[in-house]
Amino acid sequence: MRKRLIYMALIVTLFVSCEEYYTPDLDEVPGLLVVESHLTNDPAQNYVRLSMAQGFYSLETSEKIVGAKVELVEVGSQVMKATETSTGYFTFPQTPVVGRTYLLRITYGKDIYESESAIMPPLPQIDTLYTRHKIAKYYQTNAYGIPDLVEIPEREIYIDAPITEKLEYYRFTWKAIIQWFYNPPALEGPPPPSLYGWKTRYDNGLFNLAGPKEFSNSDKVRNHPILSLNYDGKIYLDSATQIPSGWIVIIDQYGITKSSNDFHEKLNKQFAAEGSLFDPVLTQVYGNIRCKNDASKIALGYFDVNSYRQYRYYFDLGSGPDEQVTQRRLNRYFDIPYEGYETGTRPIFWETNYD
Repeated sequence: MRKRLIYMALIVTLFVSCEEYYTPDLDEVPGLLVVESHLTNDPAQNYVRLSMAQGFYSLETSEKIVGAKVELVEVGSQVMKATETSTGYFTFPQTPVVGRTYLLRITYGKDIYESESAIMPPLPQIDTLYTRHKIAKYYQTNAYGIPDLVEIPEREIYIDAPITEKLEYYRFTWKAIIQWFYNPPALEGPPPPSLYGWKTRYDNGLFNLAGPKEFSNSDKVRNHPILSLNYDGKIYLDSATQIPSGWIVIIDQYGITKSSNDFHEKLNKQFAAEGSLFDPVLTQVYGNIRCKNDASKIALGYFDVNSYRQYRYYFDLGSGPDEQVTQRRLNRYFDIPYEGYETGTRPIFWETNYD
């Protein structure tokens, strides 16, 4: 999310990558407040990060905010004051509650910024998770610099989720941990112990959003894709000697409001169209945070409160046919580092086809 907020700051600045620099007649604009907020029912995911982007003509990176005050206001009730745990980074002692309405208030110097209010939706859930075989098509540049169309067999993971009166829209993020082992050769004497390792792939694309189709009265999100994985796990590993041994897939599901869905849809259109002839107009992407005492001051960012639930699954994808796929939902929630290995024994979080 931080990359996307920085992107929002950059899209209101001049493009400086052309060979000839075009400087239109613009008033000098002071730095822009950048607000990255992430508030859920999970204490580990509640924070607000503040920084200051530079003016229109500056190429410097953003600066941290010093001396700000951040509050989460429950409309008609209490005010939760955030604690600044590091410069410009704030956390809250409590989590928002499902069904209640909140707004974010930021005091910085003589300025007071407030967001529009947002209600926390009910906790999300996945009704069904399943996989399907697909042939993915990619363009790869050959040795002559010509793009060739390449077809690669993959397994795509889909979900179904309910649509209710109080929760219609979802956002998903994921990470996929591939397990591997290596049996070192025995040069002399007994064989050395095996190595059991893992490596993580992260979701780093567009916002993965789901909700009711336009003009649809369906009571469920159906056939919504989450991620695809190549059957050949070796392409994700660092050495041909590492043998793939299944996947642990972690899916973070967020219940979001329609306004949050619409905002992130606009960002998706901007990111996907960047550099094309029909780019959306940059000023179409607005946040919902305003300076109460000075309307000329701009704050970049979007405030909402998301209900949250995490799902974990183990997969052995096989090589294509459905009957080869092993799939199991996990109820163990270990903290798994990005990558690593252990010698002689499997890590505590390790999963197999037989667990």
